[in-house]
Amino acid sequence: MGTDRITPSSSLLETLRALARDRTQDVQRGTPAGKSIPKDGQIPVIAKHDVQALRSRLHELAAETDLSDTQSMLQARSQVLREILLWEFGGDFRMDSQFLPVVDAIGKTLDADPNLQQRFMDLMTDLRKA
Repeated sequence: MGTDRITPSSSLLETLRALARDRTQDVQRGTPAGKSIPKDGQIPVIAKHDVQALRSRLHELAAETDLSDTQSMLQARSQVLREILLWEFGGDFRMDSQFLPVVDAIGKTLDADPNLQQRFMDLMTDLRKA
C-alpha cells in the first residue's frame, strides 16, 4: 500500500497543505465558466505531479540550504512552500493573484509558532538524508 508521505516529518507538509487549502478556499473567481464549485465550497484539488517528483525537488532544495544560516533557511522555506503549493494546486496557481499572498501568509504562520519552525527544520534535515 503506497503512501504520499515524503519523509517521517511529513506531518508538517500535511499541515502546510491544509493551511494552503484554507487560504485558497475563498479564491473562486478563477473557476472557468461552466464549472461549478461544489456545494460544500471546497475547490477540487488535483495534484499535477506525483509525490516522487515533489520529494526529489524538496530533497534538492534541502541539499542546497545551509541549515545553520537563518537567511538561507528563510529562502528555502519560501521555495519549499511554493513547490508544495504548485504540486498541490497545479502550475497554473502560480499565475493566480493569491499565490504569493498565500505563500507569505503560510510563512507568517510558521514564524508565529516555534514548534512549526522546529518541525520545518526537522523536515529539511530529513530531506537532506533522503
